[in-house]
Amino acid sequence: MGQQTTGQSNIFASNPQTGGATVAPPRRTGTKPRPAAASVKITHEQIARRAHEIWVKQGCRHGLDQEHWFEAERQLKAELAAK
Repeated sequence: MGQQTTGQSNIFASNPQTGGATVAPPRRTGTKPRPAAASVKITHEQIARRAHEIWVKQGCRHGLDQEHWFEAERQLKAELAAK
């Protein structure tokens, strides 16, 4: 109600200083970004194997499968990040 409009509709975020749309700066060309550790795919089989190892080390107690799975993912991601 208290805002003035210019009559133009803009689907981009408006920049109050210039009245125009805010646009992301262009990417540098000529250099290829290095893939992040998160972009390296950890397979379902790798996680399952590690989760099973955790389960065995913790005494084969049932009911903790999700915790073992998430811990296995965390460990594998940490190992990839350290490389």
